Amino acid sequence: MARRTVLLSVDGSLLVELDSPERAYAAYRLGKDYSPLTVPPEALLVDAVGHDGRGPYFYRPAVVEAVRASAHAGVDIVWNTRWLTNPMQLELLAQIVGLAGAVRIPDGSELPVSPTSDRVDHAPNVLWEHWKLRALVERARHLPAGAELVVVDTELDMVSPRIPHGVARRARRDDIRLGGIMPVGTRGLDDVAARSLREWATGGDIPRI
Repeated sequence: MARRTVLLSVDGSLLVELDSPERAYAAYRLGKDYSPLTVPPEALLVDAVGHDGRGPYFYRPAVVEAVRASAHAGVDIVWNTRWLTNPMQLELLAQIVGLAGAVRIPDGSELPVSPTSDRVDHAPNVLWEHWKLRALVERARHLPAGAELVVVDTELDMVSPRIPHGVARRARRDDIRLGGIMPVGTRGLDDVAARSLREWATGGDIPRI
């Protein structure tokens, strides 16, 4: 089986913030009422201060199980999140939700520039300067032939050809397969996406959701 790698974000993918200033502001701009999210019946509360003092959050145990099962199947799962600006906090989060040992922190060779808390700006002149995109290109450049790489991130749309084609062109690689799951930030990874991830880990089709 070809080498398989997942780049996993935290915000909006693994964790969903109950009371988001960004959602509150968006509702205000649209003249809509705003109220914090409630914890879904199948989810668990993470009542802890997160990145930049944010929180609380909820997460779905089914998502954690899908990630753990993928790691057990041999997929290399790597954190790809602004939480990397505080590795100790990220390791604590992994312990809290049950992902310690399943998802690893990338080493310096995988990060051509230091992670920041800046969100991805999709404007043409700045998109490819963001650390997540630069790290993605660097990783693609060094993957073995035929490798498959899946990005799970609310900010990086791997279904639209713009980013996959740009990565392949900048990495000078046309022999790797790029897929992705772009979760909905108010739900995180859903059951369909989690199932797709598990199926891919054991030889199924690369996710493009």
